[in-house]
Amino acid sequence: MKKGFTMIELIFVIVILGILAAVAVPRLAATRDDAILAGLKTDINTALQAVPAWYQGQRDARIMQAVQLDTTTWNQATSGEEAYTWSDGGNVCVTLAVVDFNTTGASQFSIAAAGAEVNATNGRWLATAQGVPVLRLVKGVLADDGTVIAPANPTVNCATLWDTANGLGLIEQNITMAGKRVQW
Repeated sequence: MKKGFTMIELIFVIVILGILAAVAVPRLAATRDDAILAGLKTDINTALQAVPAWYQGQRDARIMQAVQLDTTTWNQATSGEEAYTWSDGGNVCVTLAVVDFNTTGASQFSIAAAGAEVNATNGRWLATAQGVPVLRLVKGVLADDGTVIAPANPTVNCATLWDTANGLGLIEQNITMAGKRVQW
C-alpha cells in the first residue's frame, strides 16, 4: 500500500502557503523601499559633511569630487550646473546643489554653473560676492532663481523621507562651505 497525503491535507498546506505569501510579499516590498530611503539619507548626510570639508581642503566646489553619489539614482540637474536630484515616480523629491549666495542682482541664490562660478577643470570657486558657496538641500526642484518648486505629486517614499514625525526626518538645509548652517 502506498503512503501519501490526502486531498484535504494538500488543500490545507496550499491555504497556509497562500496566507504566508499574502503577508510576506508586501512586507518584502516595503523593506526594499525602506532600504532605498535609508541609503538615500546616508548619501545626503555624507554629502552634507563631505562637500564643505572637501571645499575647505581643496577649494573645489564640485559635489561629485567630494562624495561619489550613485549616478543611477542621482541625476545632474542641468548640464554644467552643480546640482543633483533624486526622483521617485517621475517627481523630483530631493535636490542637492552648490549655490552662489549673492546679496544683489538677479542671480541671487543661483545654482553654481561651470565656467561662471566653478572652474570646470579644477572645481575652484570663481564667484566672489560672499567669498564661499553654499550647499543647499531642498525638497523638490531648485529653480535657477533660487526658488524651490515642491514635488507636484509626492510619492509615499518622498513623504516618508521628509516626514519628521514618522519618517526619516530629512530637513531642508543651507550650509556654507565654511561648514556653518545659514538661513534665508
